[in-house]
Amino acid sequence: MRILVISLVILAMTLTGCVGYSEPEPSYTPYEPPVDTVEPAPVPETPEPATPASEPTTIDDQKPPDNITWVSPGKVMIGNFHAGARAEYPVTIHNGKDTTTEFLVYYKQPSSVGEEYGKAPSVVQDWVVIIDSTPVLEPRETKDILVVLEMPESAKDPEPKWEFWIAVKDNSQTGLIQTELCVRWLVAMRGS
Repeated sequence: MRILVISLVILAMTLTGCVGYSEPEPSYTPYEPPVDTVEPAPVPETPEPATPASEPTTIDDQKPPDNITWVSPGKVMIGNFHAGARAEYPVTIHNGKDTTTEFLVYYKQPSSVGEEYGKAPSVVQDWVVIIDSTPVLEPRETKDILVVLEMPESAKDPEPKWEFWIAVKDNSQTGLIQTELCVRWLVAMRGS
């Protein structure tokens, strides 16, 4: 009889839709990845002009650290030079030392020259004027020294392209090895 009662209960549950076990309904919303509905921007028919930067960046904005002695620029290029012409450019010197230092600024024949350039003839040394050849700079001070190249009207043209250097040396250096910093001056004569 016991088996009969259990069978009737199972039969009644099945007929009424009540089963001993049913799948529970989820209590959360299943994750569905979002659909990308962003459309690409249309390509303009004519390109828009670039907006200039409010502050242009120059090489001068990228100076070396204050605790290093340096000179600038690395090279000065002069074109269309001729007899009677004058060119001038400042050489910037920075004293990276913690003490007041005297520097020596002078003309120097290059030990090597660029591919298309020859060494300046020795007479060029007479054409170079350094306005302050022994500047004294305070610790961490930067100073411009004007260098002038003036070729006399009566001078004979040297090679079409020639090079000389303006050297800068810390006068407080002692010993056999001393550091010298140089600025290359590259000169192209008229018509070259």
